[in-house]
Amino acid sequence: MYTKAHIIFDKTKSSLKILSDLKKIFRPVSLNNANFFIVIGGDGFMLKTLKKFYKYKKPFYGINSGSYSFLMNKF
Repeated sequence: MYTKAHIIFDKTKSSLKILSDLKKIFRPVSLNNANFFIVIGGDGFMLKTLKKFYKYKKPFYGINSGSYSFLMNKF
């Protein structure tokens, strides 16, 4: 079961609000101790994050903080 999340977020106001709410549910852990990634941002941010962190071979879950999204989930 995936319980240890490493949260990656962009610096927008809406992303920071979602981050604040998520920290009530998940206690963020370090990159090496996590068993999945939560990515908060838009599609471009998700693609950039996937490219940067795919080598860790861990699942990604994207939360949209923008207006339109094809890759991300609603919070």
